[in-house]
Amino acid sequence: MVFSEDVKRVFKDRAQAACGCEVTLSGGHLVVSGHKGLAALSPEEVVVRLKKGVLKVTGASLSVLRASPFEIYLSGVVRSLEFPEVDA
Repeated sequence: MVFSEDVKRVFKDRAQAACGCEVTLSGGHLVVSGHKGLAALSPEEVVVRLKKGVLKVTGASLSVLRASPFEIYLSGVVRSLEFPEVDA
């Protein structure tokens, strides 16, 4: 659960404030709440559109398990999460 806590600590406040989204781990899957759709999808990279900017997820064997208008569930080996620098 260390990775889950790191994701919460590093990205939660920044994501909610800058991008209007929340990134969490649930059942071993990466969950992005508050998305605006997908900009790119491949086994090595998923780009999720956010209220302001995007979230770039890189890794291996990435796939979308489930998507709704509110949440996207991703599975695979996540190597990095990157938020854009959003000007306030």
